[in-house]
Amino acid sequence: MRNDMRSVTLSLALGAILGFVMADGHAALAAPAGGAAGARKAAAAKSDGDIAAGQLFARAQELMSNAESERGVKILETILEQYPSSPVRYKAYLGLGKYHLSNHDQVKAVGYLRNIRSIEQPDKELVGDDLDLLLEGLYLLGVANFEMRQYGAAFPVLRKIANDYPNTVWANQAYYYIGMCHFAEQNWNKAIEALSLVGTFVDPDSPTVEFVEAGQRLYVKVLDADLPVLFRLGQKVSVTAESKSGDKETIECIPLAGNDSIFIGSIPTEIGAAKAGDAMLQVSGGDIITLTYADKNDKEGKKDVPRQFKARVVSTASLSFMLGDLETRAGVAFMNQPVFIALYDADQDKTNDADKVTVRVVSRYKDEDEKAQTAALADEKGEVRYKIRDEVTVTLTEQAARELKEAGTQPAKEQPKPAGGPIHTGRFAGQVQLGVEVEGKPIDKSDAILTCAMNDEVVATYVDELHIGGEVPREITTKAIVASEIESRPHATQYVVGDPVISARKDLVEASAYLELGRIFKSMGLMKGAKEKADDGLRRVDAIIRTRSPLPPALIEEAFKAKWELELVKDDYNAAISTCEMFNRLYPESPFVDQALMGIAKVKVEAKDWKAAMDIYRRIISLPNSQIKAEAQFRIAEATEANGTPGSEAAIAQYKLVAERYRDSQFAGPSLGKLVDYYIETRDYTQANDLLAQIFQDHPDAGFLDGMLLKWVLVSFRMGDFQKAHDKCEQLLFEYPESTFAERAKAILPRIDEKMKK
Repeated sequence: MRNDMRSVTLSLALGAILGFVMADGHAALAAPAGGAAGARKAAAAKSDGDIAAGQLFARAQELMSNAESERGVKILETILEQYPSSPVRYKAYLGLGKYHLSNHDQVKAVGYLRNIRSIEQPDKELVGDDLDLLLEGLYLLGVANFEMRQYGAAFPVLRKIANDYPNTVWANQAYYYIGMCHFAEQNWNKAIEALSLVGTFVDPDSPTVEFVEAGQRLYVKVLDADLPVLFRLGQKVSVTAESKSGDKETIECIPLAGNDSIFIGSIPTEIGAAKAGDAMLQVSGGDIITLTYADKNDKEGKKDVPRQFKARVVSTASLSFMLGDLETRAGVAFMNQPVFIALYDADQDKTNDADKVTVRVVSRYKDEDEKAQTAALADEKGEVRYKIRDEVTVTLTEQAARELKEAGTQPAKEQPKPAGGPIHTGRFAGQVQLGVEVEGKPIDKSDAILTCAMNDEVVATYVDELHIGGEVPREITTKAIVASEIESRPHATQYVVGDPVISARKDLVEASAYLELGRIFKSMGLMKGAKEKADDGLRRVDAIIRTRSPLPPALIEEAFKAKWELELVKDDYNAAISTCEMFNRLYPESPFVDQALMGIAKVKVEAKDWKAAMDIYRRIISLPNSQIKAEAQFRIAEATEANGTPGSEAAIAQYKLVAERYRDSQFAGPSLGKLVDYYIETRDYTQANDLLAQIFQDHPDAGFLDGMLLKWVLVSFRMGDFQKAHDKCEQLLFEYPESTFAERAKAILPRIDEKMKK
């Protein structure tokens, strides 16, 4: 038996590369689609507007590549405002989506990325740059939904890439995230099936194959022609994973469906002290993982020949400003208050003690006023630059596990360590005190105080020397706007801002801060405090909406959105509905319109005003650019059912519209499920059987397939197809052993076997 250990090497290479995409994919895949030759050919057919939009886009790319992201983002937003029908808008949507995704603002990213799907035309096949743009947009949309744990929304987008464009590198990444979504939902068999399809277009000679991302799951694939025989004889296939820091674990492998000579296994990794035998591979910064597989019989006839592969553990750093509890990201900073900094970089965990790292923090301001800057962005004239007001070097200290509170980043199995024990977390925290600039007084740049002024930008910078991309220095930053000064004493302060645009932006930042505070108070049941904070925010957005000064439309739209969200914090539904209706009248083409209408409809549903809710959902469907039409149609079906008899023909007709018109949406599967229930209820088993087959073909990732399998067992049984009933029952028990339907399947199986014998 010959076992080429390159199969283990390849599987580990895929894990490393895919870990890179997950941690830093937004930057790694940020290369603009297309080349200069294609641009020259297309330029002749472009209108003057398209050419101008293209020039602005090129300028935005240049700025963002030079770390002037804010200016680049404003240019991209300008393209959407001034050239809404230009094809360049799709590149702007993609650029804005990647920017917000890299800043962990997945909601905004989804808002931009979902617009890219409109590039598809029913009578036109996408090729070249347009196809690349669509696939990257769909992929990032799936990633954004995955990061928000909206797996139901991620599956259809990723499956569209994998099914419709299988011979692309994007299909590899799509299968990876499909697998990770299933892992998150603990659908182990489906996760393994999806992950086994990853890697068709990955270059095994890539320099990233020798790296493994710390804290992410490690995958191993073994190829051995004799493994099926050994497996049937009851011998387990396993790989030993050993970290240089002292941990040693066994990874059990199972055969892949469709190719039983390939076995795959995985194990989670975490930063921490070694705990051998706990099914978790503990690693530390700079660690080396050795994988060992015992070849039972090689081609020379030797027994138990060890095959090894080694990989280096690296960590892709992340940096963010946090509130004092180290749980919540800080969107703004306040003068005369500390700002807290959190860094994750396991590469800096070098000793058993609390290690230290340093980051550079600066306060900066724009040299030009807002009007001059806006003009520079619009016509590409002038070079508006930031000026450094003050800078400090901040030392961050590695935090013990019991001190870690950063939301969403602490490993689930990380437990508090005894006082005085080793510290291996790779998570560092520190703070810097913000001061206020005093007119006429020079700034002391040698002290530990970061001097700033209103509307300054506080920027922390860290250089990640080693990451999943290799030993190439990678600069990461995090930013926060200095909003105002918090003062606990009663006082009256008025900041007079002459420029209306700057004043409006200031009010919007402060209103956003009050909105978050109001939500926090409301979540704690403190409605009085929530209403007070909401009222503070409403005063600021009302000032923006009512101003007679000319303001950018996007700024006013954001103010309206903040207004109805603040009113919802107060549970003032009538006011929220009025705001949404006013917004819809003023900005009928805004991308926020469908969201506003959906908000109104939800309020109507809560009040059980079904007719009004359905009228609003129909208005959403009539919007030409809405990206939530599938949800609106599904809500119509739900409202129809709630307003009548469950499973009524009127409701079924609405569910059928969802399945027919929006096959690629996350609502198509549940709608088909409703149809199956209806056909079973009406004893139309042939239709039910056909629909079940369609569900499993078109929606292989749906979260309700275990229930559908049980329905299929019932349908097949009543149709007299006992063999199919038996097969579907076995499939349910194998693929979903933990399902709530598994016990019922076990009870039904003997009855099916009895029928088959007769």
